[in-house]
Amino acid sequence: MSDATTLADLPVAAPIDPQHMRHVLGSYPTGVAIVTGRAADGTPLGMVVGTFNSVSMDPPLVSFMPMKSSYTFAALRESRTFCVNIMAADQEHVCGAFMRRENKFEGVDWRESPTGAPILEGTTAWIECEWADVVDAGDHYFVLGAVRELATERNCLPLLFFQRGYGRFTPGSLMASDYRSLAAAIRTAECGRQEMELLATELGVEVSLLAPLGDEFAFVATASADGASHSTMPGTRLPFVPPLGSLMVGHRGAPSSEDWLDRVPRRSPEIREAAELQLRRVQERGWSVTLSGEVDTHTLDELVDAFSTPDRTPEHEQRLIDALQRMSAHHEPAEIDPVATYTPLQLSVPVHDPEGNVVMVLRLSRLPESTSGADILDYIHRIEQSAAVVEIALRQPSGSRCGTPADDATQWHR
Repeated sequence: MSDATTLADLPVAAPIDPQHMRHVLGSYPTGVAIVTGRAADGTPLGMVVGTFNSVSMDPPLVSFMPMKSSYTFAALRESRTFCVNIMAADQEHVCGAFMRRENKFEGVDWRESPTGAPILEGTTAWIECEWADVVDAGDHYFVLGAVRELATERNCLPLLFFQRGYGRFTPGSLMASDYRSLAAAIRTAECGRQEMELLATELGVEVSLLAPLGDEFAFVATASADGASHSTMPGTRLPFVPPLGSLMVGHRGAPSSEDWLDRVPRRSPEIREAAELQLRRVQERGWSVTLSGEVDTHTLDELVDAFSTPDRTPEHEQRLIDALQRMSAHHEPAEIDPVATYTPLQLSVPVHDPEGNVVMVLRLSRLPESTSGADILDYIHRIEQSAAVVEIALRQPSGSRCGTPADDATQWHR
């Protein structure tokens, strides 16, 4: 086998304009990190890099590529170890401090790593390394670091560098829902506002309308008994992943049955099988029941709130999905025994447009903790009546009947 090719062995090529190369490669976004260490006299050092990469898991190796002209890197070479600090989206000002020639740590909070290298506070993660190799790479060095310690600090969006400017990561599939569609759904939901308030007052529960928005669905209206504060605010989003959103699956604005089922992780065939069965039950019954499970309501609310924030991360989504799948067994029980006692989390029925599409879901929550099966079935019958009222309002010319209960709506008393 021949020796590895070196830079000197490469054929002579036409010169590339450095500015043009910088412009073209600027179209590729990179993460931003600050590499820290100690000078020979113990002074803390730090430099901003956009070339940090994971190299190997076994052995654990990472890399970055400083310019040969960097005076900070020349001093950093004297440090026994170095620490790579992965910058968060809200730390652009920290990067600005480290672009200074002097007093880089002024106004920056930090602590020592296990070997004394600075760990900057507020980063997403840090990786402490020993020097493994430093290789000549044109006008840069290729630095290989042997990982000795590492940890995550915050579950937050990372800072990115793109086309000579800083920015932040927007999780594509997580944020793909069209906000105009959400606004339109909220306006449509006003047709059911008065009926929702009547239902909430009558039953002493929270009533919500939810609408599909592609990969997600959202709360578009909420009403509570006696004007109590809502546990879920309009605009709050949830992902279309089993077991969520089954009443809307296969209808306009929502995933198909196959797409919905394909969102179950491949490592969990038993969850997919259960989701298929639950989907069939929902489609046959025309209503949905979720019972309280191992994830308490407070924790679930926190996970939903984190998923709905504009700064959510893929980890926020995964934590919510993991919690929901742990509750999968509590969705769509095979039967509701009228004489048994249950702890219902939510009861839902579909709202159809004149063409028969499920355009919204009417949901009850904050139900009594101890509810008989007979009462659950009565609740479902009652919200089906309210869904019919909303459907009648949707059939009227725009604005003519919205917010007014239909004349033929029947009152229900428990």
